[in-house]
Amino acid sequence: MTELTIDPTYPPTRQIIYLEVGSPAGLIVIQAAGALPNLVREYILSKLPLKAYLADFNIHDLLESSGNLFPQGVPFTGSHAPEVVVGPDSIPSLCFTSGSEGKPKGVYGRHFSLTYYFPWMSETFGLSENDRFTMLSGIAHDPLQRDSVHQ
Repeated sequence: MTELTIDPTYPPTRQIIYLEVGSPAGLIVIQAAGALPNLVREYILSKLPLKAYLADFNIHDLLESSGNLFPQGVPFTGSHAPEVVVGPDSIPSLCFTSGSEGKPKGVYGRHFSLTYYFPWMSETFGLSENDRFTMLSGIAHDPLQRDSVHQ
């Protein structure tokens, strides 16, 4: 399973490119991010073959749910964890280039990048579990994905 984040501040046409390239099987729209533009909502409903669509997810409901990871009305039918092997070449995220040369290109991020980057950063800067840092980028931009593969 690959995660794709779409920044709600991006123009609707760019959001549609992300959905077109990512072709998600499931979609969660976070209520606090704001309403989807009509053009994007129409694309989702008419062009995406979604298996799951949570259109108005409230993150606060999840945080106050006493451990129930699924919002009211969304049943969990699994009886055990999925049998998925995760390794350094697994692809957890899909982000996009800026599109400065035309249409943005999808870039898959591998686990390897993060398993290398975080220990390097901790050692280089002497960080511990008590330290905090911030990344100054939009929610759909992932500067940590240094070892990626273009789609």
